[in-house]
Order: sequence, then C-alpha cells, then structure tokens
Amino acid sequence: MPNSSFMIFFFLISIISHSQEMIDEFLSRDSFNCKVDNLKKDFGKNKTIPGEIELECLTALSYYPELKNIEIIFQFGSPVSTMVSRPKLKSIFRSGNKRVYEVIVRKPGTSKNGLEWNELSFNSLIGWIAHELGHIVHYGHKTSGGILFTGIKYGFPGYRRRMERFTDNLVIQHDLGYALFEGTDYCINYSNAKPHYKKYMEKYYLSPTEIKERISSKNFYRVNYDATKIVRIDPIAKS
Repeated sequence: MPNSSFMIFFFLISIISHSQEMIDEFLSRDSFNCKVDNLKKDFGKNKTIPGEIELECLTALSYYPELKNIEIIFQFGSPVSTMVSRPKLKSIFRSGNKRVYEVIVRKPGTSKNGLEWNELSFNSLIGWIAHELGHIVHYGHKTSGGILFTGIKYGFPGYRRRMERFTDNLVIQHDLGYALFEGTDYCINYSNAKPHYKKYMEKYYLSPTEIKERISSKNFYRVNYDATKIVRIDPIAKS
C-alpha cells in the first residue's frame, strides 16, 4: 500500500493540473465552424436540427459519443423554461437506444420564463444544450417504467433538485463544465431573466461556484445512473 502522505500529495497535484488543463475549455464559434462538415458526418446521424443552432447542437453532441446513434429532434417551441428535453411519447416504451427524444428550445417572445436562446453566447448555448443532452443520457439508462416514475418524482422539489444537479454534474463529466459555468453565471448574474426564474436556478441547479469546484475535481467522481448520484472516489481508500 503506497504511503498515505504521498497519495494525498498526488491527489492535490492532480486536481491542480487538471484544473489548469480545463482552462482552455471556453469554446469559440470560429474553432468549430471549420469542422462543421465533419461534425455532421460524425454526430449528425438521426438528428434533426434547425439551421440557426446547428453548429451549437453538433458541437455539444460531439462531447456525448454515447448519443451518436440516438434519434434526437431539436426544435423551437414554447417550453415553460429556456429548454426542455423528453422522450417522445410514442417511443417511451421502446428500449433506451431505440427511443426518440426531443429537445425543445424556446422561441424568442414565447414565454415569460427563461432566456432567449439567441441572447446566449456560443459557449453558453452549448452549455444549456449539453444539460438537456445529459437528461437524455440519463433517460437512456432507465426502463420505460423508470422514466414514468421519474416524471412523477420530478414533481417533488427534493428529487427535482437532485436530478437537475445530477444532470449538471453529467455536463461536467462530459468536459463541458466551462460552457455550463458561463451559461449559468450569465443567467443568474447578468441576464434580464425574471427574478423568480433566477431564484429557481439557484435552488435547483449547481451554482457557478459549485460548477468551478466540480470542474477542478471531476476525475475523482464517478456516475451512478441508477441512484441519480455522482459518487466521490477516495483515492487513498482505493489504494
């Protein structure tokens, strides 16, 4: 068994080096515009995406390779929030990889809640889309009955908070933490969103500070989809 002091030192150094590595994860449109054809080829299969947000959706999808062959329909609509994702009702009783999912993005001026998608930066919009893709990944690990039960439990504030914070953590585990940070920080601290919407975000989702903390230590967590938890790994205990 390695010396405990050494393991603690290694643990701290790993966090610092990983945090530095993630500094460059603010995404720019120019760096992905030139890759759009390859993104379509690699991640556009079974995807329906409006042209206005095609690059952002494809970029977010490129960080979720497990969704490569899943049918997802992105469309504009009038959700009560900025975006929502869900399985299409007609496919809910299929197995996880055969379901059809939809991500509904709020059209400007169609709701009193949430943000306008076109007020978000390229990086921020990817963060919001990545959160919805996290929900789809989570649904893919559930049976049809599990999805229905999740819908019932979501009506209870305690479970809703647990699920949304879990999904934020999934975004971080998929290396889009800084996109999530920018989108969340903008919504809460800089946007013209309604005060009750900002309070809703603060209550149910990771805060900008928590997102940064989780980014710096993401290698020391593992995902437990069945329990809807991100579980801390203790490297000393494991050694």
